Amino acid sequence: MGQHIKKLDSNVSEKLKSQVSSVSLASAVREIVQNSVDAHATTIDVVVDLPNLSFAVYDDGTGMTRNELNILATQNCTSKIRKMSDLVTMNTYGYRGDALYNISNVSKLFICSKKKDYNSTWLRKFPSKSVMLSENTELPIDPIWKIRPWSRTESGTAVIVEDMLYNLPVRRRILKEEPPFKSFNALKEDMLQILVMHPMVSLNVQCTDKSKGHTEVLFRSKNITEGLTKHQKMSQVLRNVFGAIIPPDMLKKVSLKFNEYKIEGIISKIPVRLKDMQFIYINGRRYTDSMFHGYVDSLFQAQDFGNNNMSSLKTRSVGKPYRSHPLFILDVRCPQTIDDLLQDPSKRIIKPSHILTIEPLIVKTVRSFLTFQGYLSPDKPDSSLEIINCSQKTATLPDSQNQISKCDRVLSSKMKIARINPYIGNSFVNKCNINKNTINYERIKNIRLDGQKSSLRNKLSSSPYNIDVMQDYDSIGKTITNFSISKSVLAKYEVINQVDKKFVLIRCPDQSIHKSPVLVLVDQHACDERIRLEDLFHNLLTEIITGTFVAQDLTDCCFEVDRTEADLLKHYQREFKKWGICYEAIEGTLETSILKIKTLPEILASKYNGDKDYLRMVLMQHAHDLKDFKKLPMDLPHLKNRTSIDKLYWWKYSSCVPTVFHEILNSKACRSAVMFGDELTRQECIILISKLSRCHNPFQCAHGRPSMVPIAELKQREP
Repeated sequence: MGQHIKKLDSNVSEKLKSQVSSVSLASAVREIVQNSVDAHATTIDVVVDLPNLSFAVYDDGTGMTRNELNILATQNCTSKIRKMSDLVTMNTYGYRGDALYNISNVSKLFICSKKKDYNSTWLRKFPSKSVMLSENTELPIDPIWKIRPWSRTESGTAVIVEDMLYNLPVRRRILKEEPPFKSFNALKEDMLQILVMHPMVSLNVQCTDKSKGHTEVLFRSKNITEGLTKHQKMSQVLRNVFGAIIPPDMLKKVSLKFNEYKIEGIISKIPVRLKDMQFIYINGRRYTDSMFHGYVDSLFQAQDFGNNNMSSLKTRSVGKPYRSHPLFILDVRCPQTIDDLLQDPSKRIIKPSHILTIEPLIVKTVRSFLTFQGYLSPDKPDSSLEIINCSQKTATLPDSQNQISKCDRVLSSKMKIARINPYIGNSFVNKCNINKNTINYERIKNIRLDGQKSSLRNKLSSSPYNIDVMQDYDSIGKTITNFSISKSVLAKYEVINQVDKKFVLIRCPDQSIHKSPVLVLVDQHACDERIRLEDLFHNLLTEIITGTFVAQDLTDCCFEVDRTEADLLKHYQREFKKWGICYEAIEGTLETSILKIKTLPEILASKYNGDKDYLRMVLMQHAHDLKDFKKLPMDLPHLKNRTSIDKLYWWKYSSCVPTVFHEILNSKACRSAVMFGDELTRQECIILISKLSRCHNPFQCAHGRPSMVPIAELKQREP
């Protein structure tokens, strides 16, 4: 290779290792606070200077002597364990002796500590040795960090971390560009984990901005007493950290015990918009398997969890455009293993050693909750939820792929959407896949027209084609396999006529595997709905480009949001303004803020109609969509400077349009489209199909249902 292999310099390798372990300010704070808890601290104060990637942690733990402080932050030096077997009985967070070592390599680290009944307080600036701290000592740290000598009867430690990643400028720039709410949310999640396990610890977190000289409380642990039950402590801890995200009486206790396994926790009776409010802890460490979390969430979705809450709104929505999820905290206790402790540097568990028992027990806990709350009938359990037998030492998780029957969508004889099982022998369609360019069918058979055969025969009386199996009254056409309709040839279809005042019958060129023309029924309502929807989207974005988007001023439109939601809305305030939604977040308590809505676009204002619960829901939906990258920010300068109205490809920006606008436009297109029972002339049918052929996605109505279905293959009449 032309290069000699050499060992990296120790300084270089240490920095590279350290940035892997301490990847963010939140993770560094977590490590220090966990050390404070391990030192039996009862009060912990955290001050975070996010713009400068600095923070301080003060605790009243056992403290350290001078010798211990001088050894501290040496790699693999720890007081927690001496041999590997100690891990099984260990009840502390730390054990590797790596956290402070890694932090000291990528930041400016200062630690001040004192042990009870010792005379002196010691200060160490790493990597130098410690020095005695007195009232006259000149401190080498920023004045915003408050450090003082402890009295003889006191003990504690203060850890100051300044300029994280100062020696790794690229990584530091990436961290500084992260939205503040993401860093604070990560910090809250880590602090929640600590407080769920140690609720009696008084933990106060403040954020400060040195340049502005401003400090505010991020959250404070309060209102927790020894007399509360475990689930009451969990509920209060959640409220302390994330604010009034859900009413306390909507958090219900759950518990389950099986041999050496025990689950205790809380689950929300009503849904929340945040999918990331789902926490599972195994022996105090967070379980982070996204696939299992998704499966647990699907158990709630299968029972329409939260739909009753949606129905209580004055404003109605078509379909289910707004997602909702359960909130839960589950504390799982089981025999501890070394494998669980060594899986991840962040001390999280990715795949627990007792997975074959733990996961089924969690599913059983969720099922019991759904049954007790009335979502799942005990007499008729949902087929996707297999009853778990816990009489053995281990249990198995139900295979969701085998248990949940998958249904495909087709148009029934009455042109309503039907859900059918593809494994039943008389299925109409085994598979139907739709994308913007093609609609593909596999094995279509026995499409029924219930009494419309004679009408169809009349429409085809002058056609040079015969329909197979026309003698059979119950069905027309034989099985069609691997048939697809492509967008490119849709304009070449021959329109025959309207059928039953519901469908437009067209004949398509040879696209089946038998190379015979195929008759296709087009749903006239779905067809016109799609045409109108695409026109509405084009007009909406045209108004954005031309600046003619009309907004309506509102008065007395205020509602309460929790602090986590307020931080999110503040961050995306400019993005909402692009859509005519202007608001102001007014500081309230530690748990809540007031959101004052100043303007709404006219189409949303008419839909809102004074329903503040609905408005809060749709705003938070878009904020969370932006946070989770399900929606993208609208690049208005690019759109205005490089896109002409005539060449506006609206579908390129569909992923930027808020969900509420999708819902409103879908509803408008549906209400104004041609309905079943409307009579159309053949010329009107031709115009309708012609417009459909120019649509970006002609194969779906506004709500995602297929707009057409093949019914028969045609054979040429023999001379």
